[in-house]
Amino acid sequence: MILPRYLYRQALGTSLMTLLVLMGVVSALFLAELLSQAAQGQLPGMGVLALLLLKIPEAVLMVAPLALLIGVLFALGQAHESGEVTIARASGVSYWACFRPLTLLSVVWSLLVLVVAGWVLPWTVQQTGEVMADASQQALVASLQPGQFDRFDQGRVTLYVAGVDTQAGQLQDVFLQHSGAEIEEVVTAPTGRLWQDPEDQSRYLSLNEGHQIRRGADGDLMQLKFVRNDVRLPPPAGDGVGLPEMALSLPELTPPLDSAERREWHWRLASPIGTLLLGILAIPLAWRRPRGGRYGSVVLAVLVYLIYSNWVHVGLVWMEGAEALSGPGLWPIHGALALLVIGLWTWRWRQW
Repeated sequence: MILPRYLYRQALGTSLMTLLVLMGVVSALFLAELLSQAAQGQLPGMGVLALLLLKIPEAVLMVAPLALLIGVLFALGQAHESGEVTIARASGVSYWACFRPLTLLSVVWSLLVLVVAGWVLPWTVQQTGEVMADASQQALVASLQPGQFDRFDQGRVTLYVAGVDTQAGQLQDVFLQHSGAEIEEVVTAPTGRLWQDPEDQSRYLSLNEGHQIRRGADGDLMQLKFVRNDVRLPPPAGDGVGLPEMALSLPELTPPLDSAERREWHWRLASPIGTLLLGILAIPLAWRRPRGGRYGSVVLAVLVYLIYSNWVHVGLVWMEGAEALSGPGLWPIHGALALLVIGLWTWRWRQW
C-alpha cells in the first residue's frame, strides 16, 4: 500500500536527520571534554580527533532511542494532521496494516543498536585503550620543557632535561630527584628515553651511563654507577579508558561471571530494548484529534523517555551498589514500559 510505505520513508528520513543532529550535540560535548584534557597535557592534540571518532558508537547508544521516537512521532503527526490516517480508516485499512512498516522500522533500528552495543562498542573500547597508551606516551614527552623542572606524582618526583626529541622520545642531560617516605635519591644521566610496558601499560624512564645517589632512612649515602637504570613513572591523571568488562562483546558477557559483568550486560541490552519499546510506543502516542495540538504528543513522548532513561540509570547505580549476581536487574523497568506500550496499542486499536 502507498500510505504505509510513505509513512515508513517519512519516519526513516526524520529519524536519521534527528540522529545526526543529536549526535552532533553529543559529539560537541565529547570534543569539549577531550580538548580540556589536551589543554591540561593529558592528551596530545593529534589524539583528540581519533578519540572523538572512537566515541561515535557511544553517542549512537545515547541518542538512537530518542531519535527513533521523535522520527516516528513527527512522521505520524504530519499524517494525522493532513488527514491521511483518517482517510485510511475510512477506506477500511486495518490498524496493523497501516502501521506495520513503522513497527518493522523499530525492530530493524533496535537490531542495529544491538549490533553497536554488543560488538562495535567493545571494539572501540579496545582501540581507545591503544590510542590512549600512545597518547599518554606522547603527552608525557610533549609536556617536558627543555631547561625546566617538571614535577610529577604530587611533587614527589622532579625531572629536568636539557633537550627533548619529541619524535623519538629521546632525552639529553637528565636530572631526576625522587623523595619517598624513607629514602631520597638523585639520578643523573647524559641520555635517556621514555617507553611504555606493553603488558601493564606502565611508563618508564630509561637512563643510560649515569650516576645515582641514595640516602636511606638511617642517613647513610650510597653512590652507584649504572649502565642502564629504568625508573617507573607515576601514571598520568585520567589514565586508563574504563573497566575490563567494557571491552568484552555481548556473547562474552553471556552469562555474566560477576556483578560487574552483570551490570555491563544489562547496560548493553538497555539501549536496544529501549529503542524497540519507544519506537513502538510512538505509534499510539502520535494519535491526534482533528485540529489538535501539534506538539502535545511530542512533549508527552519526551517526558516518557526522560522518566524511562533516568530510571534505567538509577537501576544501574543500584546494581553497582548491590554487587549481586541475582535479582531482577533492569527487567522491571523494561516491563513497565512494555505494559504502557501494550495498553496504548490496545486502546488505539479499539478506537480504530
